[in-house]
Amino acid sequence: MDDERIYWIWLAEALGQGSMYAAPLLKQFGSPRKLEEAGPDAVMPDAELRPEAVTAIRAKLRRASLTVAEDILSRCEYRGITVLTPADPLYPDPLRTLRDLPLVLYVLGKLPDFGTRMRCAVVGTRKMSDYGRRIAYSLGAGLAFGGAVVVSGMARGADSMALIGALDAGGDVAAVLGSGVDVIYPREHTEIYHKILAHGSVISEYPPGTPPVGSHFPVRNRIMSGLSDAAVVVEAGSQSGALITAKRALEQGRKLFAVPGKVGDPGAEGTNDLIRDGALPAIQAEDILSEFEFIYKSVSVDRAHRQLRDLDFDRLSLNAMQRTRIGARGAPVSDSVGSRAREVIRDAKAAADEKYREARAKRVVQAPETAVRGKAEEPVSEPVRKPERDRVKENDYAQTLKQTVNSPKKVIPAQKTELDMLDVPERKVYNKMKPNVPTLPDELVDGETDIGTVMSALTVLEMAGAVESGSGGYFMRVTPDDIMQSEND
Repeated sequence: MDDERIYWIWLAEALGQGSMYAAPLLKQFGSPRKLEEAGPDAVMPDAELRPEAVTAIRAKLRRASLTVAEDILSRCEYRGITVLTPADPLYPDPLRTLRDLPLVLYVLGKLPDFGTRMRCAVVGTRKMSDYGRRIAYSLGAGLAFGGAVVVSGMARGADSMALIGALDAGGDVAAVLGSGVDVIYPREHTEIYHKILAHGSVISEYPPGTPPVGSHFPVRNRIMSGLSDAAVVVEAGSQSGALITAKRALEQGRKLFAVPGKVGDPGAEGTNDLIRDGALPAIQAEDILSEFEFIYKSVSVDRAHRQLRDLDFDRLSLNAMQRTRIGARGAPVSDSVGSRAREVIRDAKAAADEKYREARAKRVVQAPETAVRGKAEEPVSEPVRKPERDRVKENDYAQTLKQTVNSPKKVIPAQKTELDMLDVPERKVYNKMKPNVPTLPDELVDGETDIGTVMSALTVLEMAGAVESGSGGYFMRVTPDDIMQSEND
């Protein structure tokens, strides 16, 4: 096989997305092709790969299939999906330095220039307040006016609001998905998805057709922060998944910003705590741009300030929600908790009801026979059963954070809980770790638990104070007792 990309896909599928073994193996063999030709037994322990890690890697490589990799590449070529690997000059340089670098990136649309342009990840809660809506939109627009590329996740709420703000300002954007690039999730964001493709790119390390499984999202977050020079958290509660991106940004040496919120407001707990623990406050886009104006020639604080002057972001952001259904589950803005958003929904619903009544009255007049029978013929909408993958919760991972405690490093604050309140995946991962022994996430992978589930569990355990993360991607269990499994587990 002459196409080197097949070997990169082969290795990515063998190790799993987010694997910490990727960089050490590339250092040992130089390329996936040389590794495949040498065979699994050629993998040897070294300073970065312990003997038990080598055993796990060999088992993974024996199960890997070049045929599967060929099929993935064929599907990409048929669907017009670009496949980038670290060997490709178009592969984003900021990701090359990550120990858990993506071995493959699948891209639809036009990839922004990640080499010479400033990039900023904008993340936040899915249930925005009016305040969060305005800020997310204005930050997206202001960063774009100032010459930055806006990176986010296309999730409901603040993520997509920032993206549409940047797009409305004529800027470049990149959306990083926890599914295949050909899978629109949430489905209500179809318009945003196509708008992004027209003026930016959709990126994923998951092959085409991959559904949005909950464990993919914490793994995906490292790419959003890794692509960026800075990350800003717009609005986040103490258990928000946006705080995971903040943590990854700090680990990767990126600048971290947070938007201050009202003290005592649940939606501001996460951002206010981040500022207390050292994140830079960001009230407007100029606060972020000013940190990079003398690094990138394309960044201009003055240009952003001039363009933003006199804009009504309350009206613009509300209009954006109506146009693009940001935050919606079948309604324009049903996931927003802001009073103005509720007014928009109420008025839109009233107008739709009035229009329907007029149409129905007209129909009855035009169909006298039906009216005489007393039953106007109305369209009956049958309940449509969604496919299983569309019923996947956007962030199952967020559900696992419902009972967590303060991180030892105070990076992601949360409320205290007991370890026995954790879910089954976290318990299994916790019990597999040895107290006070540094462990790579890959060493906890087995036939029933993939790397995504392990990373999700480790994040929850770290927030619960049961494990600590250290340099080199290692995690260490700091409590000696196992968590007992219930009979139902």
